[in-house]
Amino acid sequence: MGDLVIAQIESALRCLSEHDVPGTRMIIEQDSNVNQMDIDLEEMCLQFLALHQPVAKDLRLITAAMKVTSELERIGDRVVNICEIVHDRDDRDPTTSHAEVSQMGSLALAMVRDSLAAFSQADSSLVKQVFEKDKEFDALYGKTFAQLTATVAKDPDRVAHDTKLAFLSRDLNEISEHATNIAEVVMFMVDGKSLTHMDMHERRAPR
Repeated sequence: MGDLVIAQIESALRCLSEHDVPGTRMIIEQDSNVNQMDIDLEEMCLQFLALHQPVAKDLRLITAAMKVTSELERIGDRVVNICEIVHDRDDRDPTTSHAEVSQMGSLALAMVRDSLAAFSQADSSLVKQVFEKDKEFDALYGKTFAQLTATVAKDPDRVAHDTKLAFLSRDLNEISEHATNIAEVVMFMVDGKSLTHMDMHERRAPR
């Protein structure tokens, strides 16, 4: 499921860059596969819990797997949103010429890869890479929105174009947040540390 979602993100970013509308249709169709995998994996985990009643580390693993599949399904929804932006924009719109948005796409993809690597390898040290990229992403996201707001104020003719960029930035930000959530699940799975109530700044502070 993780490999499929990563491939979906890669394809969506390529379609955005090349304005490949036919390519986005295939991605949207494949989203149903992501949704079905989420349902199937959750059912498998629930059956395992009922039959084996795992404890300690095994219980954390099953719980983590259920949370990760849920995050992946939500990432898939955001990928569909990106594909719909490709449908809506004019092919003359230089959407990905906005350097910061392009960089945000690359960062979000890298965060998903890193978080899934941390999960598959049960390696909490890899989580730090996700947190570091998250701080970089947040700074870039804030900068991008400020630039978009300033541009719209100066040039009303760019409202439609920059609104699309704003929606795209929001979806990429949500993908990065889901990746961070997966990283936090890995911390719980490996170390038994729940980060739910930890202060956000403490959680993502340099280590």
